[in-house]
Amino acid sequence: MLKTGDIIEGTVLEVKVESVVIKFDRRTIEAKCKAELQEGEKIKVKIKGWYNGKLLLKVLNKNDGFSSNSIDVRV
Repeated sequence: MLKTGDIIEGTVLEVKVESVVIKFDRRTIEAKCKAELQEGEKIKVKIKGWYNGKLLLKVLNKNDGFSSNSIDVRV
């Protein structure tokens, strides 16, 4: 089970017009994305919590650890 504050790594499998498909370990999710991601890109995200039945994630920046970008994951 995912908990607030957890950091997980994944790979962007597909970038669509309004969403992206990201593979995390054994699970693949489709996420509405505000960040600019590319297919094949490896990303780290931090679990921000749940809001209105959606899991909120924050993309961690490779340089300083945090980015202003966020992903709203549809579960």
